[in-house]
Amino acid sequence: MKGPIAYIAHYFPTLTQTFVYHEILALEDAGWEVLPFSIRRPTKGFSDQAARLASRTFYLVPVRWMNFLWRQATLFLAHPLRYLTIFAHLITRPGENLRSRIHGLTHFFGGMYLVPELRKAGVKHFHAHFGQNPTTLAMTAAEYLGIPFSMTIHARDLFVDTALLPTKLEKAKFVVTISEYNRKLLGEIAYSAAAAEKIRVLHCGIDILAFEARQPTGDEVRSERAPVFFAVGRLVEKKGYVYLVEAAKILKDRGVPFEVKVIGGGPDETLLAARVSELGVGDCVRLEGSMPQEDLLPLLKQADAFVLPCVLAKDGDQDGIPVSLMEAMAYGVPCVSTRVSGVPELIEDGKEGLLVPQKDPAALADALEKLARAPELRARLGKAGRLKVEREFTLQGLVGKLDELFSGSL
Repeated sequence: MKGPIAYIAHYFPTLTQTFVYHEILALEDAGWEVLPFSIRRPTKGFSDQAARLASRTFYLVPVRWMNFLWRQATLFLAHPLRYLTIFAHLITRPGENLRSRIHGLTHFFGGMYLVPELRKAGVKHFHAHFGQNPTTLAMTAAEYLGIPFSMTIHARDLFVDTALLPTKLEKAKFVVTISEYNRKLLGEIAYSAAAAEKIRVLHCGIDILAFEARQPTGDEVRSERAPVFFAVGRLVEKKGYVYLVEAAKILKDRGVPFEVKVIGGGPDETLLAARVSELGVGDCVRLEGSMPQEDLLPLLKQADAFVLPCVLAKDGDQDGIPVSLMEAMAYGVPCVSTRVSGVPELIEDGKEGLLVPQKDPAALADALEKLARAPELRARLGKAGRLKVEREFTLQGLVGKLDELFSGSL
């Protein structure tokens, strides 16, 4: 058994970030002892697979206050200079706003709260998914314990919430990010060339062995039924679902037979439902709500195409490389998306799927109509998409590279 190492995330395990717990389970299969930590417990239900991890995850919130205060006092008395140095560094970094400094203060105490748990388990390396709060906690606790830490940078933690990010790049043992697009931006943020050299591009990956590519039959290719398009993800601005609804209106007006099923929940649900009603497309656009992965994947395999019209949100947030696209491609389902962030690293337009400009419902409608009217094209793109995932976006490949990084750290 290798390790032990610790992992921490915002909410763990959650339906919208299945890639985190899949990564942990795969590392354990590779012989690592992994201790999961989370800032908060997810409010929605878990999949059966994730529930087993939740039962052994240490949750920071809700805090047990007497225990919290005792730990702070004990850690301060044991190493007062170390304690105060880490504290001062977090709240006095130049270039940070007041909100960032306040967060640094709270996350310092949160990191200290985790120290006894890490020490008791003999953790030798602390890894954080997402560069915001989880990495601040990991960096703080690791620095007190004198162990290395690392982080995986995804999307919002690079595009929007970047508190202390240059410092984290400087102090981390290594930095993982999910795309070359992200690596370039991180290199521009880094204080030094040495920090930039720590950045490794490791694409998020799926367990390709769990996805059996479908083999379209002649009857399926010649089918006259209306094609079904799936869209999966949180109902938030950066997913671009409002443009999908508008594209559906265009397709309906053109007389194209189709059905769109949107699976996911989130803050934009009311807005999207209102837009569906306003445009009169409720007969062909269905908001199905969220569901656990074991219920979703069998449905996804039946889709004629998958669509995720990602956009740059008003606050600067955008997707990285959505895992939902990888899952659809692994089944051989052709995908339509946009030229945003790292998506073109997964899909080359016209080869493994179709890419359109963001926030362009007419172009999106054209791409969907093309797939709706050309089952042979759907089959060709689906086959090529499966091969791309097999080559570059597997969980097995990701964990093999993480194994090397963690081994090198220890």
